[in-house]
Amino acid sequence: MLTSHTLPKKSSIILAIFLFLADQITKFLVLKNIAYGENVVIAPCLNFALTFNAGVTFGLLKAHSNLHLILLVMGVCLVSCFVIVWWYKSENMLQRFATSMILAGAMGNLVDRLRFHKVVDFIDFHLMGYHWYTFNVADASIVLGVGLLLLDSFFYAKKS
Repeated sequence: MLTSHTLPKKSSIILAIFLFLADQITKFLVLKNIAYGENVVIAPCLNFALTFNAGVTFGLLKAHSNLHLILLVMGVCLVSCFVIVWWYKSENMLQRFATSMILAGAMGNLVDRLRFHKVVDFIDFHLMGYHWYTFNVADASIVLGVGLLLLDSFFYAKKS
């Protein structure tokens, strides 16, 4: 039976599964259809350009060896465990959806690290000649989830 408490839990799990699958499907399609270094114009400010990121956010902490890769994977697993506990203990629907988005993104990029030892990136957003870092659906999910947690902390903070 669905209650007001279990509905956000189930909905947030469905959201996480959807985002994870969207990430993996888009990466599969890009890997199958776009060559490394190729630039496919989607819109005036959006290209698809296959790149790989051996590091974490913005290419930091690149995995140059198997030890670095193992440490990155362990770090992602540790942070994911923290996010799962946060999801479980979340106090409202916004926190639950945000942590689901972060977890889905982390898992999407973890799959890449385990398969390719790097993350597949392909979304190249640019404006007036300035290109942002190339990213993927998982990255967008993580950033949006963190943004929602920030909103939650500012607007839905506990009253002491």
